Amino acid sequence: MNSELSAKFTFWCNRLIALIVVALIFFFPSLMNWFEEVRPLGEQKITAIIIGFYLCVPVVLYALWCIDRLVTNVLKKDIFVEQNVRYIRRLRWCCAGVSLICVPIAFFYMPLIFMVVIMAFLALVISLVKNVMAAAVEIREENEFTI
Repeated sequence: MNSELSAKFTFWCNRLIALIVVALIFFFPSLMNWFEEVRPLGEQKITAIIIGFYLCVPVVLYALWCIDRLVTNVLKKDIFVEQNVRYIRRLRWCCAGVSLICVPIAFFYMPLIFMVVIMAFLALVISLVKNVMAAAVEIREENEFTI
């Protein structure tokens, strides 16, 4: 029961984050203009951050879609299936993609180097989870053949 509640919470949080990202597509330049008034960065840095954001949006939305499909499968009790391994593998590539997109942007706005490192680390962790999940799927399939 607790794991189902957690999965439902993850499902709705994921949807909320997707809505926020979609809303930011329209409001991000205005938000950055406001931020520029609060903490002046300079036109070049602001432009680099905006470009980086818009380059990351498709990757982030695809990752959120993969999470949505993964959690939906978990709620349907389809957990140790090959499709979930594919979703997790795609999540890893999304994290790596955001990390790579942020590398050149970090030359203009150095704090983004933290995003590069965090997303690269997350890609490694998700890769480990994908390997564990793939092994679990393989064991489940072997057990089904022996019965």
